[in-house]
Amino acid sequence: MGFFDGLRRPPAPARPLDQDTVDRVLVLVRDRRKIEAIKLVRERTGMGLAEAKYTVEALEEGRRVPVEPTPGRSLADRVRELLGQDRVADAVVLVSRETGMTETESARFIDSLGR
Repeated sequence: MGFFDGLRRPPAPARPLDQDTVDRVLVLVRDRRKIEAIKLVRERTGMGLAEAKYTVEALEEGRRVPVEPTPGRSLADRVRELLGQDRVADAVVLVSRETGMTETESARFIDSLGR
């Protein structure tokens, strides 16, 4: 393998964010440890520096970032659980984060599930 062969290979695809990473990033950002948050995103996802920085800033500003679904339970099951606890706002946020839907679209999705 020559020197330039490594440069020609496409970068490894980044893994999606999981909810644990998002939660940790938000804590780090609140504690004014943005550089550590960027490093965490890079370690856990394989993102490049610019993409990780953009992701952290998006989370910091409250913008939606796609999140990998929690394994083992469907989104609908988790939404129904939140609805059972009268946590409608949390259910809307959950749907928005995992699907990229707007809050209005998320509310319609939740309404379609029925209680």
